[in-house]
Amino acid sequence: MPFFVLALALGTVGGAITYAATRTHHTSQRVLLSLVWLWAAGVVSLTFGTQSGGGQAVNFSLLDVSNPADVVDFLLNMALFLPGGILFATLGCRPLTAGLFGLLGSLAVETTQYLVRSGRTSDINDLLSNTLGCLVGFACAAAVISAPGWSTRDGRHARHGRRHVG
Repeated sequence: MPFFVLALALGTVGGAITYAATRTHHTSQRVLLSLVWLWAAGVVSLTFGTQSGGGQAVNFSLLDVSNPADVVDFLLNMALFLPGGILFATLGCRPLTAGLFGLLGSLAVETTQYLVRSGRTSDINDLLSNTLGCLVGFACAAAVISAPGWSTRDGRHARHGRRHVG
């Protein structure tokens, strides 16, 4: 629990600093950039605040789909990175950029788990599921954003051509 409080505090401070320092005039973009910090703090908290692993430091074996526990772990890791993909899509990032953020963010988590000997296994499947989760979140948000009736990136309302107040 203390780790969660520390991660939440750092995410809140990082978000507040980002909000204050962002030069964009669009409040919605400033809020979204701040939410990226809170999402990252949640990832760190859930990753390092719990014990996991099969007693090995690194796992390079690909997902065993016949093991239900491995499949559930894969899906939960995807769910952990879905909000990141949604945030990157709403910020107007490209799919490759969102995928790279997911990959590099996951690589940073897995590398840190290994280096600090946190008691968790650095797992290739986590790297794959986290990256996939970020891309799936991005795809879902991009599909909603591009749906008729939603605002376009330049702020015009797609259906009526009115400016979106943001």
